[in-house]
Amino acid sequence: MNNPSPHTYGRGRKGGKPVNRRFTPRTTKAVFFDMNNTLIDAKASFDACFLHVLTDFAGRWDPGEGDWNPRRVLETYRTEWGKLAAKAEGRPERLEEAKKKGLQKALRHYPFQVNDGFVRSFFREMHNQMREHAVPFAGVADTLSALSGAYALGVVTNGSKEQQQRVLRRLKLSGFIPDERVFASTRSGYRKPHPALFREALRATGVRAAESVMVGDSWKNDISGAIRCGMKAVWMNRAAGNGGKSGERTGSDGSVRRLGETEVPLVPGMKALLELFETR
Repeated sequence: MNNPSPHTYGRGRKGGKPVNRRFTPRTTKAVFFDMNNTLIDAKASFDACFLHVLTDFAGRWDPGEGDWNPRRVLETYRTEWGKLAAKAEGRPERLEEAKKKGLQKALRHYPFQVNDGFVRSFFREMHNQMREHAVPFAGVADTLSALSGAYALGVVTNGSKEQQQRVLRRLKLSGFIPDERVFASTRSGYRKPHPALFREALRATGVRAAESVMVGDSWKNDISGAIRCGMKAVWMNRAAGNGGKSGERTGSDGSVRRLGETEVPLVPGMKALLELFETR
């Protein structure tokens, strides 16, 4: 395994003080991102889509028949789903039942017949519309804009290439990440952390592994997979903003974990990510 040195830093300034930049255009040519929970806020996206579909379904009856409160329905569903899903042990049939019971409880005050057909129809609509309601994390556009002037940007994702391309276009992010630099498991036949998907991205972008950085929220899929290919990596761990965890250390350059001999910076969000890169 190639373990790129974490000690080639550029210089910047923060609050009048010098700041070490881990990645500079002299040694790093490309930055690849995961989508969900890295660029896209999956929870906020689910909530936005749930409320839109719920409002559409509610249009089939007179809201004057009850105290209609879509936000309360969503919160009740989330609470009930959380309790039931924890007991489902990952079994698909139990998870489907958890969806049904969650909707039944959330909609118990309203004149909906929440049966199997209703549940299938509701979540089918959510699946069809989810990409149209994708919500980016705060700072995504500004960060990509700043990075795009110095690095080639791309996406490496387990999912549909076409759907992710539509999301990027809808959010006006395709100017930073063009269609030809969206690399998806549905096209390659391989899913992260398989090295083939990362190697496809490197080959198509025309960069060597040691010249690239993968940014993602999954330690297994994004970080481990990228480092196995000789890439550098940054772990987007938003929980890191709540304090360090066992096995992490905090220094002047932020929290860090190791995978073998390779140091992996942790960042809690886009602002902290940008501080790792020299952009001019």
